[in-house]
Amino acid sequence: MTRGNILTEEEIARLAALPEKQRDYAVKIYAAREKKKSTAYILWLFFALYYFYLGHPVKNIIFWLLWSCLIGEIWWLIDLFRISDMVDETNEEILGTCIEEAKALYP
Repeated sequence: MTRGNILTEEEIARLAALPEKQRDYAVKIYAAREKKKSTAYILWLFFALYYFYLGHPVKNIIFWLLWSCLIGEIWWLIDLFRISDMVDETNEEILGTCIEEAKALYP
């Protein structure tokens, strides 16, 4: 998982295993697609749109529906401590997608 926009050793190893063209392309599109923790926290605080930002629109709609009762508010507070890991998981998925796209484009 990425930590503060820095790739982990595992992710670096995944990229290093690629040929140069694939690696360059994967890094380029990953940089454009990666999610920022700061943006996720801002969306959490002001509009509760962080699930949309992380690619889970159905969760965001369910969250909004539950907001009127106590469950949604508790969920919102718990997510304050989960957002960092959620962004890391999303970025890991994005990196995998970028690598697969690079392999398909540059076989």
